[in-house]
Parts: sequence; structure tokens; C-alpha cells
Amino acid sequence: MGLSKRYRRSRGKFSALWRIVVRVAEPIARQAVAAGRDSAELARSLVDQLAGPGLQIAFVFADHRLDPAPLAGMHHRLSAPVVGCSAAGVVGPHETGAQPAAVGMGLYGDWARVGIGVATELSRDALRASHNAVHRAAIALGTTADALDPARHIAITVIHGRYDGEEAFCIGSAAAAPKIRFVGGCTATDHGGRTCVWVNGEVMSDAGVVIVLHSNQPFHAVSSAHLVPTEIKTVVTAVSGRVIEELDGRPAAPRLRQLVAGLGDRLDDQRPAYAFARYLDGVPYVRSLCRVVGDHLELACAVEAGHILRVMQAGDLIATTRRDLATAATRVGGTMAAFLVFSCLGRHLKDEARGIDHELAASYAAYPAAGFRTLSEQSGMLLLNHTLTGLAIGAPKP
Repeated sequence: MGLSKRYRRSRGKFSALWRIVVRVAEPIARQAVAAGRDSAELARSLVDQLAGPGLQIAFVFADHRLDPAPLAGMHHRLSAPVVGCSAAGVVGPHETGAQPAAVGMGLYGDWARVGIGVATELSRDALRASHNAVHRAAIALGTTADALDPARHIAITVIHGRYDGEEAFCIGSAAAAPKIRFVGGCTATDHGGRTCVWVNGEVMSDAGVVIVLHSNQPFHAVSSAHLVPTEIKTVVTAVSGRVIEELDGRPAAPRLRQLVAGLGDRLDDQRPAYAFARYLDGVPYVRSLCRVVGDHLELACAVEAGHILRVMQAGDLIATTRRDLATAATRVGGTMAAFLVFSCLGRHLKDEARGIDHELAASYAAYPAAGFRTLSEQSGMLLLNHTLTGLAIGAPKP
């Protein structure tokens, strides 16, 4: 064999090996963060950080004080869809101080494909709109909602909150594809600030987005709740949406004060330290108690008459979060490549009041995280509070 022929053959083997090395070295996900008050400048920074070959989708979440238009407009500057929202705050790779911030997460490579469906006019018919959005997302993937495979597919939702249609959105979306998991969150603030969602460059209110991810990497739907049950159970005997009027046949607020007094405590009407949970198959689904209004109790999620509720109190948030995230990392192979975070606003407010918010931020920052502070969280068909939901995606094996 001539020297030139042997050289060409060895060079071809080396090139093939180099292509394999490069392919392994390419990240399948990338975080981005930018802080400041100039939304256009933040959008340019996020585009610079997220632009790259093989981008399949970019999730972008921002503080509600920022102008959403430039951030939604990133869709026109990246070679992939951009989905996100504005919210009470963001979760990212590190704390950004008092400045408004935006975070992003890009997914890259042929391991991932996405289908997107948009549900509009949630206040009119959230059940039907979310159901149809899932079907549109499945069609965009070239399949049907019935054919979605729990081993390969998971749905991520971003919902514009405070339209009283969030519960119906969760039911309608998850019922459309009952074999796969749904995780997501609702935008809102605790002080009336305006929020929105965006998709395909358009800023929207009274809307929700369903992203169905087809993944060839391992993934895990995260759900972490740190509240623990007290010994108290009570029955909802009169309710109107998210306002409980009676517990155990008595005016709700006086009855709860009586129950809490039995624990040797008193109820703070403005910032209640207690919550409620429905237990289904031994799993607590938490409803935050937002405030006491006269004799009534205002919740962040609806309950129904006849529901048996357990009164919940705070457990160890930091230890529970660290444990559940470590478990998620193990379930995706030991290392997360990406972690989409939907973290209840109540978790953060209580931590800030106790001065341990830096510890919660560090728990998230230990992983490649990007997300936002939610008013409520979706887990399957249910709308929750005081819960971390999210999506952990495993890194490729070396």
C-alpha cells in the first residue's frame, strides 16, 4: 500500500474520531442570565448566550418589571422557537440582587424535538383550549396525543395566571394525553404586578403554552413539597371557587383559628403560616392559604365542598429541596444537563422572611437551572401551591 493511500486512510479515521469527540463535547443544553433594567439590552445578551447550532427551543423567563416585547422578540433572532413568560421573579444560575433579571435555557441537538400548542382565551373555556393545545403540539411533532410515549415524551406548560381558569387548564391538558407527565407553572405576582406569556414572538395574556418534548436523553418530572401534616383534618362544607366559606359546618376563619389554637399557635390573618392539602394515594397536594378575609379563607387554588383537607405547616425547605434534587439527578443518570424550574412564590417569600433565601437559591444553582417563581404549579391534572415542579434532563454519557 502506498504512503499517500495509507495517509488518506489514517486521516479519514482521525477525522471520524474527531467528529465523534466534537459531537460528544457539544453541550445539549445551555443556561443564560442577564440583569438590568434595559429589556432590549438584556434580550441582546441572552441571544448572544443562547445562539448556536442545533438549537431546538429556548425557554426565556423574566422579571415582571421588564418590558416583555424585546424578550419575546428573541424569537426572530434565534433559529428556534422562544417560549417564556414574565413573573414575580426568576430562578437561575446565580442571584442577581435587586435588579430585574431574565434567564434562559436552550436545548441543542437532535436528541430533542419539540411541538408547541397555544391555548388562548382561558377565562372563556380553559378546559377546551388546553385540551386542543396538546393535540396541536402532538401534531407539530408528527404524531397524535394518544400516541405520546411516557418513555420519550413529557409536556411542559407555561400558564398566564389569575384568570381562574388554571385548574381547568391542568385538567384539560393532562386529560388530552393521560399517558405522559405534565409539569409547569402559572405566572403572577403577589402584589398585582402585570405578567404575560410569550411564544412565536407574540406577547399574550389570558393564554397558556404547551410544549411537548420528545427526548432521547433520560428525564424526570420533579415534584418537591416541604410542608408537613399536622394532626388536624377538616371538611370543606361551603366554598365559592378559591374562597372557603365554611369548615366543618362553621364559618371558615373562626373554625381554623380554633383548630390552630389546638396546636398552641395563633393564625396570622395577613401572612398565614399554615396551608391545606388534599391527600391522594398518600401524596399531599398543597393549597396555599393566601389571607383571611372576614370569616372567609382565600386560597391560591380552588377546592370543592366535601373535600377533606389536612392542615399543613412548614417543614425543612432546604433539606427537602436538596434531597429531592439529588434524587432527580440520580434518576437521570447522575448528572443533569438541564433543569427547568417552576418554584412557588410562597417558598421564596417565606424564606426571605426567615433570611434563608440565599440557601434556597444555592440549592437551585447547584444544578444547571432556569425557571421562574410561580403563583401555582402544574403536576399532572392538578394545580398545586408551595411546591417545586420541574423537568430534569440527563447529560450524555461520556
